[in-house]
Amino acid sequence: MLHLWLSIVLAIVSGFVVLLACGLLGATGYFLHVFSRSHMPLNDVFDWGLPVTTPEPPLDFQRVLQFAAADGTQLCADFWAQTQPAPTIILCHGYRISRERLRPVAALQYARGYNVLLFDFRGHGESARARISAGCAEVQDLEAAIQLARQQQETLSGALIIHGFSMGAAVALLMPPAPDVAAIIADSPYARADHVILRSICSEIMHVIKRLPIRVPLLEWLTPAFAYLVLMLGAGIFRLFAGYSLLARPDHTLRYGHRRTARLRQKRHRTPLLLMHATGDEIVPLAHAHALATIASANGIPVETCFVTCQAHCGSYGQDPHRYNTALYRFLARHLGSMLPALHRG
Repeated sequence: MLHLWLSIVLAIVSGFVVLLACGLLGATGYFLHVFSRSHMPLNDVFDWGLPVTTPEPPLDFQRVLQFAAADGTQLCADFWAQTQPAPTIILCHGYRISRERLRPVAALQYARGYNVLLFDFRGHGESARARISAGCAEVQDLEAAIQLARQQQETLSGALIIHGFSMGAAVALLMPPAPDVAAIIADSPYARADHVILRSICSEIMHVIKRLPIRVPLLEWLTPAFAYLVLMLGAGIFRLFAGYSLLARPDHTLRYGHRRTARLRQKRHRTPLLLMHATGDEIVPLAHAHALATIASANGIPVETCFVTCQAHCGSYGQDPHRYNTALYRFLARHLGSMLPALHRG
């Protein structure tokens, strides 16, 4: 009789393990498909409250450019040129949107006297199809964009500014320091992509569980652990096939990456950093900005912060444009000095 009961228990446990393994593999496959799939826009695009009244420059001062990342991925960009040499702002969009979304920002910065380069990361907008990694692969795209901006005759030497939003801001922090980059403006970056992705996976699983006809507390209790397994398994599979990490770590780059670069160059290049963030951001919580600011400061990187009371992701400008613009002006005036455009001074 004991042997029979043990067999039944073993069969139940084995069935549960098989069911769990199948569920884990299925969830991981779905996660990788949705997360890294090329050219799949967000279903619910949140409102950043970006400026919409500033006119764009005449078409004679706009040119469409095509260029390639180091791995050969073809990318598309727009360059808006001033009539005389000026600092160039490189705009970096977020996950699952394109450079088109940042045209209002480009128009505002152009009106202040800056050249503007806005481009599509791989797998976005008009750039070539490619796996999206939310950071690690996209660094190559930004490095190529910096080289492209440097080559434009209207760009002042040593006066490149990176202005990134969400994923674009994180990519800017992942990039090795470049002497021509005078400053980085990072709006709502994440310190660790795994934390943000894990929150998203948990949210998706809970959404499915809540749609079940009956409430199962055990499933809700197991969700964080199951989501973590999905993330870790997915990250391992992604790295195996893509050759690079899915879990970008800007905090790690700020803490260790700059030190390695410094030893190679025997001189530390510290790019000034302005962190902008909404205090109630539920997609990338404010704790990410605090962590990045602390690490940057501890590693000798000049860092300033502007935290606006708001709940929208990348919503600081829309909530308080005066404070946003003031922080941006003071930051750029401090680090561009005499190269700050006269229109921005006014």
